[in-house]
Amino acid sequence: MAGSGHDRVTRRAALGLLGGSVAALGLGEAHADLVPEILGAAQDASGNFRIGLIDAAFGEAEGAPAPLRLHALCPRSDGRECVAVARRPGDLALVLDGAGSRVRATFRASEGRRFSGHGVYRDDGRTFLSTEIDVATGDGVIVIRDVAGGYAVRGEFRSAGVGPHELVSTGRLIAVANGAKEPKGDPGIAALDGARALSNLALIDPVTGVVENVAELGGGGLETLSLRHLATLPEGGVLVAAQDREASVRDRPLVARLDGGRLRPFDEALEATPLFAGYVGSLAVDRSGRFAAASSPKGGVVAAFDVVTGKVIGSVAAPDVCGLAPAREPAGFVATSGLGDVLRIAVDVDGCAIVARRAGALRWDNHLAALAPPTSGER
Repeated sequence: MAGSGHDRVTRRAALGLLGGSVAALGLGEAHADLVPEILGAAQDASGNFRIGLIDAAFGEAEGAPAPLRLHALCPRSDGRECVAVARRPGDLALVLDGAGSRVRATFRASEGRRFSGHGVYRDDGRTFLSTEIDVATGDGVIVIRDVAGGYAVRGEFRSAGVGPHELVSTGRLIAVANGAKEPKGDPGIAALDGARALSNLALIDPVTGVVENVAELGGGGLETLSLRHLATLPEGGVLVAAQDREASVRDRPLVARLDGGRLRPFDEALEATPLFAGYVGSLAVDRSGRFAAASSPKGGVVAAFDVVTGKVIGSVAAPDVCGLAPAREPAGFVATSGLGDVLRIAVDVDGCAIVARRAGALRWDNHLAALAPPTSGER
């Protein structure tokens, strides 16, 4: 980041990270026959909500139209289907084909509930789990849906907290970020505005609903933090990112790793944390599992971390950046912004740098999803 001391990747290092290719891509045309590797919620040039597609060559195309603003996209591991969950206080989810080009079906949140914008497939894609919030109380519920049965509700269990946001699969268990508070306010769930509960990260057995661990944000001035977003490591570890309701504070840790049942903060030296402006919008881990990246649209920055040490590797400036996904190659990320930028960021132990950039017609929303190739046949 200019003037931050973090943008330390040399041109030679950046070339090496991407096999000798550094590209500056200008305004590009959408490609109707594009084969996507990354999906994200977006708005087109006319202001309509839809799915945005990005391919391996950094091309961009418009996918399926959407009737409302979406939040996260949740691909099935076989690449044949994907669920796009509405942004709160919405209660609608779209079932898409694996390429994000067609809406196959829709389903709604349970009665008296609101989606939290996230979900995850389990059991080799046979079930879909969504985080939902009780409108009256703010209590969190994980709803189990039968994919073959048209995403009909098959069961539910408590999320072990208030105001759950993202959930991820960690192997046998699922991890749930119970935000407890709503940093932006949410007219659909007034209970969260006055929530007294502390935010936590819960590990739950999705078969039995038994809570196996709860890592709670305690005192020390961390009561205003809301744990929101998660990323998993190859061995099943979990990273979590937070947002702060107290907007003027810049010295509270916003990224942490679940370590021995407790949260271990990253960036204890506060090199990058002040740049986030109290808000991390998305979190991702690269293909190697060695590096993590966190984005902040409020701070206009993406910071990279060494997962082993928790130390900041570097940061890059990108106005209104939020969407993050691992690039196809290890030690790389793709990032998007609400201004239409698509960035490729290269990382190594000495720093990070933007090595490719394009500006397109789509204005990208909060999250990106990297697709797995279909196992057989077409998407």
